[in-house]
Amino acid sequence: MAATQTIQVPHLGGIKAGYALSNDHYDPSKPTCVLINSMCMTVSLYHDQFNNKELTDAMNLLAIEPLGHGATSCPSEHFTYWDSAIMALQVMDHFGIQKAFALGTSQGGWMVTRMALLAPDRVSSS
Repeated sequence: MAATQTIQVPHLGGIKAGYALSNDHYDPSKPTCVLINSMCMTVSLYHDQFNNKELTDAMNLLAIEPLGHGATSCPSEHFTYWDSAIMALQVMDHFGIQKAFALGTSQGGWMVTRMALLAPDRVSSS
């Protein structure tokens, strides 16, 4: 199951980024954790976390599908993990998220590492 929501961000000439946001809204009073799924997966990888009321009451979860996955698409045929990291930071910008924890599963871990390298002041941990 891919993300059912998308937003447009400017990187690579315009990326349609697929995402899921816990409780269907961003609550600036709570910390946020950005989740990047592994290769050949979608935001559905984090189904159990999104259904954990104790967790979603304590923090925002923002799962983002990397380039080439799920509902995320762009006009460029060629992209890298760096491009997915830039896209994820731009998704954070869209929601006004200044700083977040970042968790990536498998190759998603390489993407959140790149997020931290690109914007160390915006990623609390990875």
